[in-house]
Amino acid sequence: MERARKESPEERIVARGSRVVLARPHASDEEELLELRRASWEFLAPWELDLPGVDPLGPSWFARYLRIGPEHRRQRWLVRLAQDGAICGSITVGEIDEHKRCASLGYWIGARHARRGLMSEALGLAVALAFDSLGLRELHAYVLPENEPSRALLTRAGFRKCGLARGYRVVRGVERDHERWELTAPSRAGSGSPG
Repeated sequence: MERARKESPEERIVARGSRVVLARPHASDEEELLELRRASWEFLAPWELDLPGVDPLGPSWFARYLRIGPEHRRQRWLVRLAQDGAICGSITVGEIDEHKRCASLGYWIGARHARRGLMSEALGLAVALAFDSLGLRELHAYVLPENEPSRALLTRAGFRKCGLARGYRVVRGVERDHERWELTAPSRAGSGSPG
């Protein structure tokens, strides 16, 4: 029986930008990713969803992060700096509905990397992957109304606010309304359904 070849960090890269790359996560990323979350917790905590039984800064979070991947209708990518490969955040295309060709988008960035345009670049790469490689037609993002940086990020990426999801998710022990934003794949000339 032939053993599976171990994938190198370079082979895990799925998209390249000028300042960031998107890469599939690996078990070897645990220490670096959790350290980034711990160092950024004050920055991230107001927006983090409650996950029952999961320590958002511990191994249980990372185990869930790795486990809930493609076989669970989602793709997760680490956002890494192109220059040195350091992890600066994460993007998830989740709840993929292959029939409707839509999915939801989630993302976060470490505090020391925020407000530098890195997530804008990473989000552009993720949107391109979602539409071109995954064949999706529509992406949704859910944002707390007071999360101005996230709302601005989505606006820059071309998303439009399209409604309010009442009691959408639990954040810090409280069911919170989230704004629903959406982006539709650009139509391409000559692209229609086959026959």
